[in-house]
Amino acid sequence: MSPPRPGVATAARLLLAALLLSAPAAARPQLAEGHRFALVSGDPDGGPGTQRLRHAERDARRIHGILTTVGGVSPGDARLLLSTGAGEFRAALAELGALASAAHAAGERTVLLVYFSGHAKDGALRFGGGSLPLDELRQALRDAPADVRIGLIDSCRSGAIARAKGVRPAPDFQVAAPGEGGPRPEAGPRGLVLIASSAADEESQESDALGASYFTHHLASGLLGDADTSGDGRVTLAEAYAYAYGRTVGATAGSAGGVQHPVFLYDLGGAGDVVLTDLSAARGGLRFPAPLEGLYVVLDGGGRAVAEVAKARGVERRLALPPGRYGVKKRLPGEEGLLVASLVVGSAPVAVDEAAMDRVALARDPQKGYGGARFGVLAGAGGQRFFEPSGNQLFPPAGLAGLELTVRDDLGHGLAWGLDLSAGGGRGSVELPGAPSVPVRFAEVSGGGALWYDWGLGPVTLSAGGRIGFLLLTRRFDAGEALPSQYFFTVAPGVLGGAIWRLTPDLSLVARLRLSWLFYNVDRNRSLGFADGLLGVEYALWN
Repeated sequence: MSPPRPGVATAARLLLAALLLSAPAAARPQLAEGHRFALVSGDPDGGPGTQRLRHAERDARRIHGILTTVGGVSPGDARLLLSTGAGEFRAALAELGALASAAHAAGERTVLLVYFSGHAKDGALRFGGGSLPLDELRQALRDAPADVRIGLIDSCRSGAIARAKGVRPAPDFQVAAPGEGGPRPEAGPRGLVLIASSAADEESQESDALGASYFTHHLASGLLGDADTSGDGRVTLAEAYAYAYGRTVGATAGSAGGVQHPVFLYDLGGAGDVVLTDLSAARGGLRFPAPLEGLYVVLDGGGRAVAEVAKARGVERRLALPPGRYGVKKRLPGEEGLLVASLVVGSAPVAVDEAAMDRVALARDPQKGYGGARFGVLAGAGGQRFFEPSGNQLFPPAGLAGLELTVRDDLGHGLAWGLDLSAGGGRGSVELPGAPSVPVRFAEVSGGGALWYDWGLGPVTLSAGGRIGFLLLTRRFDAGEALPSQYFFTVAPGVLGGAIWRLTPDLSLVARLRLSWLFYNVDRNRSLGFADGLLGVEYALWN
C-alpha cells in the first residue's frame, strides 16, 4: 500500500469545502421542497478472494434510517437492499429513476442519492457472485433524470483487525458535467456529486469498536448533526464531506490499514449547496450545551456506536435521534477514566449534563460491552426430566414455571449472576418390588443461585456457567395409606448454558438448559442426574 499523499487534489477538496461552508447565508439552500429518492445497499459478501464484512449491512441500515427520518426521503421513495444481487441493485436504480422522471415531468425538483457499502474488486462493486462496474454506475447516475445525483461509495480493500473492503483499488470516479442547458442559478443546484470513502490506492476500513466502517460511521455522525458547523440546524453536502473527511483521516491515522482519505468529486451548477439533513424533522435527540468540550460517543442499547460529537467549547450541538435509551461516554485525559451516562430520548431533545454523568474506570467502558450493573426479571416455563439408567423412574417428568432475578456486569464485564425460584410437578407411576406399578403425583419447589459468563454475538448472547440448587421434592402415591407420602430436601450442583435474543433494549427472549445432580437416599441410595429447560422473557428493570 502506498503512503498517504494528500497533495494538490486533497488541498483543492478542502478549499472547495471551505468556500462552500463560508458562503453567505442567503446563498445557502433550504431543504429541497422537491422529491427525494434514495437507493441504499449493503452487501458483506464480495465473492471469491474476499473476506466477509461484518458491518456492511448495519452501515446501510443506518444511512437508510437517517435519510428517511431527517434526510427528506419518504419511506416509499427509499429502497434498502441487504445482501441482494447486482440485478436487484440495477432494477431498484431503474425504478427510482422512473419515479424521479415522473416527478420531474410534474414540475418538481428531484434529488437521487445512491449509497453502497461492501466490497470492490477489479473496478466493480461486488454483490456476492455478481458485480456492477463503477463505470456503469457512474454512467447511470450521469443519465439519471434527477436535478441532483449523489453517489456515496464505501468500498475498497480488505484488512485484518480493521477489515477493509475489496481486494484491489477501484478506479477513480470522474465527475460528470451538469446537464446541457442547465437551469438559471436561482433554480437551485444541478449536477452530479460522487463521494468515495478512500483514495484509489487506499483501503476503506471497518472497525469492530465502532461496529461500522470508519467512513460511514463519521458520515452518519455528521448527518445526525455534528457536521452542522453553521448552527442552522441543517447539514449540507459540503459540511458532511468536510466532517467525514477530517474524522476519517484522524480515526485511521493509527490503524493497521493505514490512513484513509475520502475523495470528494463535485460538479454542481446553480446556486448554493445541497442540504442533506434537516435536524428539525426529528423532535427528539441529544443536546450538547455550549459549555461542554471534548469527544462524546453515543451508544445504542446494545453498546454499539450510533454517533460521535466532537464538541468545541462555546458552540451548541444537537444530534437528531429516534426515541429510545442511549449511552453517552467521554474519555477523560490520560488514565483518569470515563464519564458515562444513560439517557432516555423521547419527543424532545435531552441535554447532556457532565455533572450528572458517572465517573468509571477505563475497564468499564460501555463501548466494550460494560454498562454497569444491569438488573432484570426473567419469567418462563419449561420441563424437567430425571435420568435413571434402570428405567424405573423415581420421579416422573415434570413441568416447571419460575422467576429469576438477573444481574449482569456487576462482578465484571461479561459476568452475570442470578437468583431463581420455580415450582411444578407431574404424574407418573412407580414399580415396587413384588407389586404392580402405583400411580404417583410428583411436586417440586426449587431455588438456587447461578453464576455465568455472557458472550455477545450480534443480536444473540450465549452464556455458560454453574449453579447451586436447593430442591424440595414430594411424592404422593394413589395407593391409600399403604404408601405414605414422601418428602425429600437436597442440594443439587450443576452447570447451565443458554442463549438470549434481544428483541428491544428492554425485552429479551431467553432459552436455557441446566444439567444437575443429586444424591437420593429416601428408600435406597442412588445418584440421579436431571435436566431442566426453560423458555422465557427477560425484562430489564434498569441499567
